[in-house]
Amino acid sequence: MAYEALQGIMAFRAAVSSAEGNYMFEIIIAENLEACRTDAEIADESGKRVAIVYEDSDGWHTQVTDARIEQSAASFAALIENAKEVLSHYVNRKGENVPSGVTVAGALALWLIVKDDGTAMGMTIRT
Repeated sequence: MAYEALQGIMAFRAAVSSAEGNYMFEIIIAENLEACRTDAEIADESGKRVAIVYEDSDGWHTQVTDARIEQSAASFAALIENAKEVLSHYVNRKGENVPSGVTVAGALALWLIVKDDGTAMGMTIRT
């Protein structure tokens, strides 16, 4: 996907336990310019993306990209809920009602990652 070069803006680590042991996952917030939304990508210890969580006008969605992930495990469900909670602070995550003046990809990317505290990438955004 074209937006992969923009990944890694914000990352959070979460330990998940399962019958096989403990695993470390990372939640990466990334703008998805192709779909015009903000994604929470879940990566395993090696950095491989295993799931994508996002919200659109139809509600919350989870796309599992690694068949080895045990989706029925309570720990995976908790990880997904954690990703939703982190992502819920991004006010434009659904990509709805893009301002008419946002025509450059960089401006759209920045708009998609504005948080509810008025910041993007740790900087205050003027509206």
